[in-house]
Amino acid sequence: MWDRLAAEILEESKVIFATGSEEAKAMRKVVLISLLSTSLKLLHPFMPFVTEEIWQHVPGEKDLLMVASWPS
Repeated sequence: MWDRLAAEILEESKVIFATGSEEAKAMRKVVLISLLSTSLKLLHPFMPFVTEEIWQHVPGEKDLLMVASWPS
């Protein structure tokens, strides 16, 4: 999961943030935050302390990760 997110999707995003339109940049930010949020929710049972700490820095997330709804 992390290899796909970091090595591929994040690297592709760098090009969009460097040369894309404002609309493309805004859409990519939404996609990246969504992917990170879902990944953290799925990893939380295996890495609770690490994922909870990262979750506190995700924009728009206020509650604790341990009470967040499971991704559907």
